Amino acid sequence: MNVRGILKGADNLRGIGAYKTDREVRLLFLKRAKKAALFQLVSKDGENFQESTPLEIRDKRDRQTDVSELSSIRVSSDQQKLISVYKFGSGITPSVYVGRGKGQNAFRTVSRIPQISETAQIVSGYKFKGLYVSYSGGENIRILTSANLQKWQISKKPVFTLNEQAAIEIGAVEKINSGILVIYFEAIPAGSGKFFYSINAAIFDDQNPHSLIIKSDQPIWEEPGEWNNLNINIRPFGLITLGEKLISYWQLEQNEIIAIIHEKRAKIHQESQKIVPAIHLIKHHENPIIEPIPGNFWESKATFNPAAVYDQGKVHIIYRAIGDHDMSMLGYAASRDGKHIDERLKDPIYIPTEPFEFSAKGGQTQQIPLSAYASGGGGYGGVEDPRLTKINGKMYMTYVAYDGAGPPRVALTSIALADFRNKNWKWKKPVIISKPNVVDKNAVIFPEKINGKYCILHRIYPDILIDFVDSLDFDGSTYLPGEYKISPRRLYWDSRKIGAGAPPILTDSGWLLIYQAVGNQDPGRYKIGALLLDKNDPTLVLARTDRPILEPEETYENEGLKYGVVYPCGAIVLNDELLVYYGGADMVTCLASAKLDLFLNDLKYHHVGTLKQVHI
Repeated sequence: MNVRGILKGADNLRGIGAYKTDREVRLLFLKRAKKAALFQLVSKDGENFQESTPLEIRDKRDRQTDVSELSSIRVSSDQQKLISVYKFGSGITPSVYVGRGKGQNAFRTVSRIPQISETAQIVSGYKFKGLYVSYSGGENIRILTSANLQKWQISKKPVFTLNEQAAIEIGAVEKINSGILVIYFEAIPAGSGKFFYSINAAIFDDQNPHSLIIKSDQPIWEEPGEWNNLNINIRPFGLITLGEKLISYWQLEQNEIIAIIHEKRAKIHQESQKIVPAIHLIKHHENPIIEPIPGNFWESKATFNPAAVYDQGKVHIIYRAIGDHDMSMLGYAASRDGKHIDERLKDPIYIPTEPFEFSAKGGQTQQIPLSAYASGGGGYGGVEDPRLTKINGKMYMTYVAYDGAGPPRVALTSIALADFRNKNWKWKKPVIISKPNVVDKNAVIFPEKINGKYCILHRIYPDILIDFVDSLDFDGSTYLPGEYKISPRRLYWDSRKIGAGAPPILTDSGWLLIYQAVGNQDPGRYKIGALLLDKNDPTLVLARTDRPILEPEETYENEGLKYGVVYPCGAIVLNDELLVYYGGADMVTCLASAKLDLFLNDLKYHHVGTLKQVHI
C-alpha cells in the first residue's frame, strides 16, 4: 500500500474520533483558527462525508467548554441515546470525562474518571450486573464499571497486558454474538518522537467482561514500511466496524485526514483462533521431484531453486545445480503434467562464463571446462537462483551472479523462443542490471508490459524493490534504481526480510506474487507467502498472507546444505491449478500446489487496506 494522492483540507485540523449509529457514520475533528471549534462530518459508508456541522461539549452547568485541549472522543449508545468518553490534554496531566448526548450536536459532562488518563470507551447497549462497562487503554487494558455514569470503579488488575513497551489506544468496543469485541491501536516508540502503529483485537466474555476469550495472535493490520520514509507525523484517531469492513481514520500532519478501508476480513468475533482463512499450498506427495545425481559431476551435490515456465504443452524447469567443483550452474528438466519429470538433460544448459560469475584463479579469469576431471574447487561462485519470463518472442532469464568474492548482483540474459524450444542454448551475452557494491537478488520480470513499461522486482535487504523500465536491453552501465518498495511487516511472520519468488502471474484479481521471507520470530527458516498486486499499478499491494502458505517441515526441507529452507523461484498455472516450484534445504527441487480459484478467494480476505480521501 502506498500513501499518495491524498487531498488536503483546511490547516490546523486535529482528528478526535469516529462513531457509528444505526444509519450513519460520524467523524469528529477540531479546527483551530482564532478559536478551536469541534465539528462532525456525516457519512453513509464511512468513506464519503458530507458538509461539517458544529458539535459542542458542555460542562455540568451546561456551559460551553473550551475544546482547545480536547484530544479524543469515543462515543457509544445507551437506549438510543449517546454517551461519550472524552479526553482533554496530554502528557503528564490529562483528564478523562463522561458525557451524555444532547441531541446529536452536543455532549454534556456528567462525571470525571480520575482513575485513568487514557482513551476509553463504554460498551454500547450492554450492562454487567446492572453496571456500565468501559475498557480503557494505556500501558494495558483495564475495565471500569459504573451504576450511573457518575462514580466509577476500576479493576484492580489489568484484563490484558502487552509484552512490548507499547501503548494501547482503544479504537472501538462493541457487543457481538460471541462476547465483547475490543479493537485497539498499539503504538510502539520508533524514535524521533514517532511511533509504529498496528491494529489488534481481543474478545472478552460478555458473562464476565474481565475474562479474555481470545486475542489475535497477529495484528489485523500494521502500518506499511513505506511510512518510515515519510517525513511527516502520522497518528490514528478513530476506528469503526461497518458490516464486513473495518475502517480506521488517520491524521497526517495538521491538515490531512485519511481513511484506511480494511475490507473482506473474516469476522473476528468468530469463536476461532483464526482471524482470516488460512491459506496453504499442498506439498507434492512424491517430493522431491529433482534430486542430485552423484555420478554427474556438475550436479552431484545439489539441484534446487527452480525457475519454471509453461510453453507448448509442458512445464520447462531450469534449476540451480552444484557439483564436484562447488560452482553453481543451471540444468534443465521438463514435465507434461507439471508434477512428474519426463525429461532431464545430462549436461548443464548455462554455465558461468563472465568475470562477474566466478572468481579469478591464480590471478587469471578462466572458464570452467565441462569435464568430470575439472579441478574447480570451492568458492568460485557461479550462476544462482534463475527466474524465467516469456515475453516479446524471447525467454528472459534473471539470476544471481556471484564471483565468489564481491556482493552478489542481478544478471540478465535471454534466448530466442525458437532456440529455447529446440534446446539450442544460444543465450545472449549476460549483463549486470543491479548496482555495484550492493547485494541484490531475487529479480523477476513481469510477463506483460504495464502502462507501456516493463516491470522488474528485485531485492536489496530487507525489501522487495520495484522498477519500471522502457527496455530490457540493458547496456551494462545502467542499473535498476529501486524506485518503489514493498517492506517486511514488523509484527508478522515476514518481519526480517522478503524477496520475490516466481515472476508474478496475472489473474482476474490482480498480479499474484509468490514470495519468500524470513521473520525475526523464527530467523533461521525461510518460508513462503503470497501477495496480490494491483493489475495496473503493481506498487499497490491489495492482499498479503497473514501467515506463511508453506513452511520447512519435511525432512527434505531440513536435511540438506541448509536447514529449514523452502525457496520458490517458479510458479505456473496448469488446468486451473497453481503449481509452485521451490528449493528444499538448498539441495533438492520440490513442488506444492493449490486450486487457483480457492487460493485467490481466500487471499482476498488478507486485504491490507485501501487509502481513501476524506474531504474536510
